[in-house]
Amino acid sequence: MASAPSEENDDSSSTLTNELLEARDALEKLSVANVQTSDGDDELAAFRQQWQRELETTPSPHKDSPHQQAKLEPEESLTDEEKAKQLFLRGVELERSGKLYEAIQHYKRSMQIIPDVETRLYESSEQRAESPIEELVVEEVRQVEDVDSDDEMIEGEDLVTHLQRILAKKGTLCHPEFPPRGAHISWLPYEVVQLVLRWAVSSDLDAVTLERISATCRGLYLAARENDIWRSLCVKTWGIECGVPRAQGFATWRQMYVERPRIQLNGCYISKTTYLRHGENSYQDHSYRPWYLVDYYRYLRFFPDGLVLMWTTAEEPASCVAQLKQRTAKPSLGILAGHYRLVGDKVVIVIKKVTSEKKPAQTTNTRFRSRRKETHEHQEQIFHLELELRDVRSRRNWQLVWRHYAVSSRRDQWTQFELAPAKFPPFAFSRVRAYTAEAAAPLAAHA
Repeated sequence: MASAPSEENDDSSSTLTNELLEARDALEKLSVANVQTSDGDDELAAFRQQWQRELETTPSPHKDSPHQQAKLEPEESLTDEEKAKQLFLRGVELERSGKLYEAIQHYKRSMQIIPDVETRLYESSEQRAESPIEELVVEEVRQVEDVDSDDEMIEGEDLVTHLQRILAKKGTLCHPEFPPRGAHISWLPYEVVQLVLRWAVSSDLDAVTLERISATCRGLYLAARENDIWRSLCVKTWGIECGVPRAQGFATWRQMYVERPRIQLNGCYISKTTYLRHGENSYQDHSYRPWYLVDYYRYLRFFPDGLVLMWTTAEEPASCVAQLKQRTAKPSLGILAGHYRLVGDKVVIVIKKVTSEKKPAQTTNTRFRSRRKETHEHQEQIFHLELELRDVRSRRNWQLVWRHYAVSSRRDQWTQFELAPAKFPPFAFSRVRAYTAEAAAPLAAHA
């Protein structure tokens, strides 16, 4: 009975020893697992650090990094205008250093705060030009603005006289609004500017382009009002015997050219005729008789030297006006050439059409063989048109109304047409930009 406790103690000690051995094995396994896990964490951390460095060096086009956002944020104590100016100037510095993406980000942020931040920077006295030449130009612009603020129109003074007085104080034709990067038109002598304007008008008498140039600034406004240019336009339009503006009730040559009846040359006059034509009866149903709606167009293109082109066709204007750009007639298409003359508000047009027809062949007997001779008979048709110039609302010389129309197929035999409004509707002017897109020669000067 005494040996029983010892056996129990041995069993308990062996059990404890086994548990300790199992715990040691578990700890060894856990340490090995920890070592492997720590090695994997180190590799993952190194990869993350490398990836982060690559992201910092390469800017994202979609989202700015926190570091970039911190740079874009100016100080909170500044006003919105000052913040926008600082961001814009920072963008200018980045653009000059070659960092275009960062510069665009700064430009966007500044314009989100104040859309016209660039204009305010230019107008601000704190923003100076970098080069001495640009500083001089900006200072001249400021001086001009100061002079203009003091100049006021005198009672009874017209616009041209007022602008001439201002330019006389400045001593120059015009000033650049912004610092120029290259040559400016204000550097040209006045004589060269006049020659440029004559090329703009050209030999096609494109006075519309001259008026558009005059709308750019007051210096060119005065240059485009030069009497010599408008006198050349009048002489080219009505001849050397056009008269003097004062004798005809006009104050200037320009007023004479604008208000006096004349042909519009920067486009063509178009007349559309529509009529109903009876068709033939049906063979099956004699009570059915169709009607046809027929449309055709008449085109008149005038040139400064008295040449006119006339074309009658069923084609739409979009496909026809290009055929009338050149001065040469195209009889194969039906385009006829003639001459016109302006008498007061009347336009007289004479067009000659020559057609050749073959006569029947005549047989002539000779000693050896018979020969056939073919002869061609030339027939002439002369078209005589008289049209009247009219204004349509505020558009001058915009319409040509029929006054006389006759055709001669034989000598001294004329056929006159009854000018019903339905058959001969008036011509309406349509401007064609392609006609004045090119200049062959400048407007000739007349002494």
